[in-house]
Amino acid sequence: MKRQDFINNPNLLLKEKESLENLNKHVENDIENFIASEEEKYHAQVRELVEDFLDSNKKMILLCGPTSAGKTTTSKIITERLEKFGYSSKTISLDNFLVPLAERKILSDGALDYDSFSTINVELFNSFIKDLFRYQKAEMPIYNFVKNRPEDFKETVEISSHSILIIEGLHALNPDLFTTTENKNLSYKIYIAPNVDFYLNDKLVLNAKTLRLMRRSLRDYYKRGANIEQTFKTWNHTVESENLYIKPYKTTVDYIINSTLKYELLLYAKYLKPILLREENSEKLFDLLKPLEALATIEKDLVPADSMLWEFLTK
Repeated sequence: MKRQDFINNPNLLLKEKESLENLNKHVENDIENFIASEEEKYHAQVRELVEDFLDSNKKMILLCGPTSAGKTTTSKIITERLEKFGYSSKTISLDNFLVPLAERKILSDGALDYDSFSTINVELFNSFIKDLFRYQKAEMPIYNFVKNRPEDFKETVEISSHSILIIEGLHALNPDLFTTTENKNLSYKIYIAPNVDFYLNDKLVLNAKTLRLMRRSLRDYYKRGANIEQTFKTWNHTVESENLYIKPYKTTVDYIINSTLKYELLLYAKYLKPILLREENSEKLFDLLKPLEALATIEKDLVPADSMLWEFLTK
């Protein structure tokens, strides 16, 4: 959704509603067509935003969204789309510009600061961007999360006159990220997140935030070796950081992507539900289990190879 669209009609920002009953009907009648339709809605958004970006004559894409929004796949598809127009792209993670943990401030509760904007070395980031545009080459630090500091070596990043930078990170939308007006004006901002709430018997049973928790739970389980309890332990802190550092800038962007693929719940009924039921404290997972128990299931071999959902599923 383009900025002008939601400025002209703020109601477009309201969450869409979908019923679990309707999802079950699709399983019975037309599941393959339903999957294709949902995937097309997502890809159509990416096509539109790339065309809008190219019309803007800007040089950088700032991509931001909460955890499990689908940023990784979206960045990849944007890159592929830009290539069709003759542009190359380079993705830059703001994580590489983090201040070493030993140099960060201590919060009022005695904990170290892991998330605030002050954790970004803004001066170093802007120096890197300046050199990159001036010389089409610059040295980028590489942050080591095991050592909690930058590596002793740097990565040489090279671009051309037809290169687009895609910058990702928790603070990508912060207006203070760039210290010059020129670079602010060269930036095209994208916010991505699911934006559908799900109902059963006309009662809300799953909101968009909890859908992300489902995605995160599957991803952590399959790809990071974490159990559901570990995911839940950090979830509230993650959401709190998103509310502080992303949400305030949501409506300042040039494009908003709704990354919900409605059929994904049918997959979670098949693959997430058994994992939740194996947990000893499954009562704590009631909010996740309740909607899944009301759903039919589908197999993941129905999911297209280029679907964003592979960020959270395993093949």
